[in-house]
Amino acid sequence: MDNRPPIPEQSERGPPSHFAGREAELTLMRRRLDVALTDPKAAMRGMLLLTGVPGIGKTFLLDHFATHAAGNKRVRVLPLNPTHLTSAEGLLALIGEALGDKGKFAKRAGVDDKVTGVRAGVPGVLTAGVNLDGHRPSLDFVHMLQATIGLGAWRNKALVVTIDEVQSMDARSAPQMQALHFGQHGCPILTIAAGLQHSQSVLSDFGVSRMTSHRMKPLSGAESHQAIYHGLRKLGVEVAEDVAERFAVASMGFPQHIQMHIDAARRVHNEGRDVNAPKAVDDVLGMGRQAREDYYSGRLMAMRGGAEKLVPLVECMVERETGAIAHDEAETMVGSEVLNAAVQRGVLTQDELGLLSFGISSFRTYMIRQARCFRATTAAKSPA
Repeated sequence: MDNRPPIPEQSERGPPSHFAGREAELTLMRRRLDVALTDPKAAMRGMLLLTGVPGIGKTFLLDHFATHAAGNKRVRVLPLNPTHLTSAEGLLALIGEALGDKGKFAKRAGVDDKVTGVRAGVPGVLTAGVNLDGHRPSLDFVHMLQATIGLGAWRNKALVVTIDEVQSMDARSAPQMQALHFGQHGCPILTIAAGLQHSQSVLSDFGVSRMTSHRMKPLSGAESHQAIYHGLRKLGVEVAEDVAERFAVASMGFPQHIQMHIDAARRVHNEGRDVNAPKAVDDVLGMGRQAREDYYSGRLMAMRGGAEKLVPLVECMVERETGAIAHDEAETMVGSEVLNAAVQRGVLTQDELGLLSFGISSFRTYMIRQARCFRATTAAKSPA
């Protein structure tokens, strides 16, 4: 009987068991951080934007770099999503809290009428409108930050702000996003955003443009193998090289899928079974495939009933044997509401030319199967 203690499960968005690859991205971010620590005008270089299809590892990369950056005593890290940027006052409070002086930040931003526009004791920021003129950041939030420059909390420090799921930003978060991007506040802030492939066009629509953008690609075969082999060993699961290779191939270089196979192997291990046994390997591959399809299903369900309306679009792609379709044509088929929901949830990815696709070959295969099942079910229910 196997008396080994079970290995705890991880949360879906938790850190990977072993981080592998992404050297180009990490080098870029580390260099920008070094500049932020030495150059007062570094923030004016703009934000870094990481883009890619769902499961490519954007969140994993942001979290990994944040952990690395936090190891520097001169660096503070503030992880955000666009909802945290909807209020200038709220964002300033978060920045102050990250730097350990929330009270002084709020006080400094609310006492100087030359900086904050106080009128009759009411900070002007409370009535600030949304600025969407294209290339000027919100003066209210810029001035609020400028008012904090002299505080000791900033002395010899830099703040790394990470913003995930940036494609979901809206007009309320635009002024603060502009301020962080254009960097006219003068504070040592490095902003790194991550989102789906169309994130750059979303940001541009809200007046945030000319940023450094990097499209993330799948991990190489060697990197995928390393992530699985060493990830399982860190968890106390010994896996043969050839077995790790099979799991790596099935993961297709997607960190999200790699972690799914690691989680599946962990479950097999916790059952007291040898992960390297042929039946166990097949079970892990099957669980990994099911987890991937559950992940795809979750993205479809997030569309709130619009997924079935994508069937004509999927069938058109199959008929033409093409992996992409023009945005205008797709909109004619399924309507703008469904199409926008599909893009927003990462069901469809959109490139710079406006071409739409499913981004991942396994997702396209899954969608084709779902479309056929839907048609078969509909036909069976139809009266003869």
